[in-house]
Amino acid sequence: MSGNSASFPGSSFLRISDNLESFRENMRKSSRTGSLPELAKQFVRDAQQIFPHTCIGFFHASPGDHDWHPLVDVPGRDIAALSLQPFSENGKDCAVHSARDTMTLIQHLSDASEICILLSLTDAAGRFSDTDQLSLRLLAGIFDRTYQDMVHRRNEKAMLFSLNHRILQLNSLIDTGIEIASIDPNALPHRLALTRAISLTNASTGLVKISEGENILEAYRFPEHASPAARENRDSITAEFEFSGKKYLFELSDKESRAGAIPFEETDRMLLDALTKQVHASLENRHLHEQAIENERNERELSVAASIQRKIIPVKLPSIPGYEIAGRNIPSRSVGGDYYDCIPLPDKRFALIIADVSGKGVPAALLVSSLHAYLTAYLEAHDSLPTLARKLNRALFHASTEDRFVTALLAVLTPDTGDIEYLSAGHNPAYILKSDHTVEELKLGGIPLGMLEADFPYQSEHTTLTKGGGLLLYTDGVTEAENEHHELYEQQHSLSGFLASRKPVHADQFIEDLLSELRNHTGSAPQNDDITALYLIRKP
Repeated sequence: MSGNSASFPGSSFLRISDNLESFRENMRKSSRTGSLPELAKQFVRDAQQIFPHTCIGFFHASPGDHDWHPLVDVPGRDIAALSLQPFSENGKDCAVHSARDTMTLIQHLSDASEICILLSLTDAAGRFSDTDQLSLRLLAGIFDRTYQDMVHRRNEKAMLFSLNHRILQLNSLIDTGIEIASIDPNALPHRLALTRAISLTNASTGLVKISEGENILEAYRFPEHASPAARENRDSITAEFEFSGKKYLFELSDKESRAGAIPFEETDRMLLDALTKQVHASLENRHLHEQAIENERNERELSVAASIQRKIIPVKLPSIPGYEIAGRNIPSRSVGGDYYDCIPLPDKRFALIIADVSGKGVPAALLVSSLHAYLTAYLEAHDSLPTLARKLNRALFHASTEDRFVTALLAVLTPDTGDIEYLSAGHNPAYILKSDHTVEELKLGGIPLGMLEADFPYQSEHTTLTKGGGLLLYTDGVTEAENEHHELYEQQHSLSGFLASRKPVHADQFIEDLLSELRNHTGSAPQNDDITALYLIRKP
């Protein structure tokens, strides 16, 4: 530089030698602020020591920007008048332009932005030399490397912040998962997940909507005072799932940052998906837990009902002189709806009953229990069979629901004569095996018990069980036993024919033969109904 420094050619080089270390140190210190304007101001202050008698300006252009923006301006100098173009147009990394009283340097930085350094002489007699250009290039190179270090530190800091934020998100996701997994029936996991998702993604608002078909069952917004914005005016991410016929839709809108609204990141979408899956799993677990509780309650009820039924179904039938009697009840479930008994009467007669309650399981077992209680009580009144049937009908009608009724066959045996008075209340016909191996069908009676409240005129009839003959009472589980092809026993065989072909000496042997016959028919098919049979033999 000539003029005041004309007697010292290359004097800027000498001043750089004296000030280079302090220049580098000042650049490093200033770069710790992470601010380009502060770094530019420090550059100008230190460069002023190397280029006295000059005014120094510092300008910046962002990637793709065609305009220079002043970081340190030069009074009285319009950079636009210099027609300096960013490197996006001239394709160079560094260029220096020198005129009589001005020198400019354009440097391409590591982040694709560019700087322009403008030096203007305050001494009209001076001019910039080649060594001044080299000095400026050297200083610009130091600035570039310092700026790279600053950007790297800034990126590293941002990366660490992002990593710490992701760790926080992960820990919160785990904690939220634990809370959502709670089976507390009062908890609302979808609301908890929404508030956590908003917090972890820095979303402004969130919505969870539960719908069933076209009906919206719930629309919960957080914050609750947030008003819905037009979809086209907001950035949002969504996740959804379906459970138990309902659709759950989660939506987060408008991610916030210190710099304002920014787009959601892929990790935000992953986090929302993860929270949504946790809600789905929580609902499934809660449903399974409720089912387990319901099953446990049903098991307890079944256990109680089975215990009651075991006390109702006779373990041992009474001994009748001159007769043998045997019965068997095989429920298709833990408890069944079939019932049989043989009850001694005060006048030395015996009441025989077999019944089948519509339906299965606990409700049927409870109605069987009611039937047993009413029957035991009413038999003490010595009523006729039609009167007994009418009383049972009224009592069971009030003790059962509309879809419950009982088919039954009632019979009273007079052992001395073999006389049997019987009445069928909508039940399968009973069979009497005669001594000549003919079979008589017993079916006179009326409607099932408990079906109608009306005082139905039941009718009874008498027949005689001769010596060597037998009486078979059974439920439809016998005649309707299915095989693997869903064919009923009565479609393939004749129960009366089976009875006629047998003349066992013992009643229990006949029952075993009958059950073996049914097993041969059903094969490996599951039992679809209760099987109950009661057989009475009059000894020869």
